[in-house]
Amino acid sequence: MSVGYDSEATILNATWVAVLLSERDVAGQIPINFVTSPAVTLSAACFGNGIYDEKAAAKCISNLLAVGYRRLILDIYWSVERRTWTFCPVIIPARAAVEDPPESSPTPTVAKSPSNTSDAGEAPVTDHDDSHGDTVYELGKYRCTDDLDLYTLAEVLVAYFQDTTTDLEVYTTYLVLNLHVAANNSAPNEPASAISGDQMPSSQSERAGSYLEEALREFLYSPVELAQDRSNLNESWYGVEQSYMPITEYYTLHEDDSGQHSTPDGWPSSKYIQLAKRDRVLIEYGTIDPQLSAYDLSQDEDFVFPPGYLTSGVAISESQNGSVTSGCLYHAGAVKVSQANSSWALASHLPVIRNSSTENTMDALTNTISGITACGISPVLNQTLFNETADTNVAHYRNVSLSAAWAWAIGEPRGAAYLGGEDASQIDRCAVMDMSLKGRWRATNCSDVRRAACRVDQSPFSWTLSDSTASYSDIASTCPSGSVFSVPRTGLENTYLYETLISEHRTAINPASTNPTLRDIYVDFNSIDVESCWVSGGPGAECPYGADPQQLERRTVLVAAVAGIVILIITALTLFIKCNANRRNSRRRKRVIEGWEYEGIPS
Repeated sequence: MSVGYDSEATILNATWVAVLLSERDVAGQIPINFVTSPAVTLSAACFGNGIYDEKAAAKCISNLLAVGYRRLILDIYWSVERRTWTFCPVIIPARAAVEDPPESSPTPTVAKSPSNTSDAGEAPVTDHDDSHGDTVYELGKYRCTDDLDLYTLAEVLVAYFQDTTTDLEVYTTYLVLNLHVAANNSAPNEPASAISGDQMPSSQSERAGSYLEEALREFLYSPVELAQDRSNLNESWYGVEQSYMPITEYYTLHEDDSGQHSTPDGWPSSKYIQLAKRDRVLIEYGTIDPQLSAYDLSQDEDFVFPPGYLTSGVAISESQNGSVTSGCLYHAGAVKVSQANSSWALASHLPVIRNSSTENTMDALTNTISGITACGISPVLNQTLFNETADTNVAHYRNVSLSAAWAWAIGEPRGAAYLGGEDASQIDRCAVMDMSLKGRWRATNCSDVRRAACRVDQSPFSWTLSDSTASYSDIASTCPSGSVFSVPRTGLENTYLYETLISEHRTAINPASTNPTLRDIYVDFNSIDVESCWVSGGPGAECPYGADPQQLERRTVLVAAVAGIVILIITALTLFIKCNANRRNSRRRKRVIEGWEYEGIPS
């Protein structure tokens, strides 16, 4: 089934805002290593055209964050002559050092690694000015400006984190750093040579992880913090309000004689990181080129996770229509997490989109992404879609990202765009899993009589259904002894419930069944308190986003207008800063708030 999004719409569509927010919230207590999120490689999404331009890259990264990509996979290159990490795969001829930005700059200051000012020597390099006045170097098949490096990335992230601080907007971002050596500009299409000794990054400012730690320290959840949290849960994960605590069934729990709890393998929940700690980003080293074999990762171990710590690759295969045929982490009969371990699971690939592909091919891709997520695996987009990068056309990338949503059927939850008024319908405020929608949810009238989804012994994967039916207000009492009315919290949990629905009522599996008590089951999710604010906890559960009952509705109405105003302000800032930069005759250090251009408000 395709969960693709209308390419003419934006993420500001109120229904999609409700989808992303409700899925984030329902998974808020699941340890972050079991929560799926779409990933993207910047080499494909931002640089697939071979152009490495700072302004375009800042816009591309901003767009990807805005449309829901939570994991950014970066290929960065160590330039021996410039002594810095860049995104360009080839060494750019060194130029004179540039002046630092004024201290009065209104945007966050992020330290930049120093550039080598020596002559790069003779090289087959062509340079010219682009439309922004920056020098562009043609280096074999690449075109690079000399100002695109980790500084640009850090500035975009800082601006993004600072612009999305409310409880309605915060999401966790993951950075994966693949380390390479930049090729010599005299042979830009040849592999780089191995480096060692004083050619290697040495000072703290030259190390990729150390540089990002310094720039993002305010927002970073580090290996040191994880170790401290794990060693004494009483003072960390269990020392916050109950709704922030991670679900204990997802990790090993130890208790000593004094009653102190610890865990050797647990991870915090997203609510703990985002709302209790107010952290926003985790960083992991990915692949390291053989040319960098002497690079000592241990020097960054306090703030960057080692390779494979936040990533567990899963090989999948799919049918021609996009259905996952192997690699799924659903295992019939599993009741414990260890029996269907999806910790940090990341798909090894997605079907390749050809430039001549039709809409049917895109549908197959979104079908695959939907299936991957239902299997407990995060999809990773590692191709340039239809020959367009995300800075020039973010629509295709948004479609892929939103296809990773796992709970609601297309067009649901109905009522998300409710604008108020006494005559407006407000009756579809409870969620049911619909067998005819392959286990996706839809909103329904809370007075409808249905059976209940009941979780057995608090197990993530063990479900049963009530024998009797009731309206939503009375549905919790219908669950059998040893089970409780509940809601799936991840795509994999949802698959287990869907398979239970199918297996227990196989004689009623016909999707065209007109008997809703056989086709639908209530899940513990409703928006009775505030329209579009979906919560679990029964009919009396309250929306956590303020006492004003119209807050969420006003946000979905105003968000498009706010986006327009923000873009106008950014445009004005861009022109102002650019003019100032030209007057100072400085070609560097434009604040990347000017690059914070996007198709929509970050979800």
